Amino acid sequence: MLEIFLTVGIIFALLGFGWFLFSLAAGIVVYHSTMSTAHADIEPKSVLEAEKKTVAYSHTKDPVLMDPINEARDRWIKNQSEDLFDELSVFSRDGLRLFGYYWPRERELGKSTKIYSSKSEKGPERTVVLVHGLMDSASGMGYLAEEYHKLQWNVFVFDQRAHGKSEGNHRTMGVRESEDLALWVDLLVERNGFHNIYIHGISMGGASALLYAASKKRLSSFVRGIISDSSYSDYRGSLFRILESMVKNRFVARSITFGTNCMSILHTGVGFGKMNPEKKIHTIPVPLLLFHGQKDVLIPIVDARNLFSRSVKPADEMVVVPEAPHIGPYFYASDLYMQKIIDFARRNDLRAVSSEKLL
Repeated sequence: MLEIFLTVGIIFALLGFGWFLFSLAAGIVVYHSTMSTAHADIEPKSVLEAEKKTVAYSHTKDPVLMDPINEARDRWIKNQSEDLFDELSVFSRDGLRLFGYYWPRERELGKSTKIYSSKSEKGPERTVVLVHGLMDSASGMGYLAEEYHKLQWNVFVFDQRAHGKSEGNHRTMGVRESEDLALWVDLLVERNGFHNIYIHGISMGGASALLYAASKKRLSSFVRGIISDSSYSDYRGSLFRILESMVKNRFVARSITFGTNCMSILHTGVGFGKMNPEKKIHTIPVPLLLFHGQKDVLIPIVDARNLFSRSVKPADEMVVVPEAPHIGPYFYASDLYMQKIIDFARRNDLRAVSSEKLL
């Protein structure tokens, strides 16, 4: 009988060790495909090509999105080469040199395709900080930079760590990135003095913005609101859904998710438990404007609903665009998208963040 128990115990131990090795091996592959990589270059189609190498993101095959993104990227790169933007840099808390690009509202750019009524208004000075998503770069935010600049906003866009020109090889899906964002906001305040700052993040950039706003010690009193488009609510759940859709097995998907989490902790000290805006959104003291596409299959609409259901301020708003895929709300309803932002800014300009909430 003892021999049987020992044999069964050894078998289970071997199975457990085999599962652990499989989880780590698969986790290494997934981690280095998504969270650790050579920098995404700034060629016009870098986002499309990079994502094809990882998972089949359907939105990268949608010409409604990709054509205007790549056209605006081309314009951004051209204007960057002509020194239209002021190049700025900071060093992150862990010593990485990060690069950003400041576009003052007085500086002209080409021809406008749309003019909104607020362009002629003599309102307070506004600055938007645009935060790109995974495997993108500052140039990929060119389409939004142009829209904001036509509204006579100052525009600041930066390459997140391990993207574009910024240093680094590891990504933390918004955690360390939110700390970097705080440095940029502080630099803008030091550079420009008093003005109204809005943070607008896309996908992972949206998570970065939310995690930044949830940090009471880092949130600047000049930040009037957060605009988040297509953000995940819990990265562990998002990765699991993607893996499950690929391997068609929940146990295998959970095992790979576990292994990827181990790799993230090993390389960055940041686990998936911290990559969770859903847990912290109720602590954000500034108003939120959330956009999401009803047909987003990468980060489903349930993520936006989870985020919105946990926000507690009457001023918070969620806008769902029926036909839009991931990062698609602007492209499928651009007039509505920009008007919502204009209204959001009008409501929140000069709003004082409660000092009690920031202590």
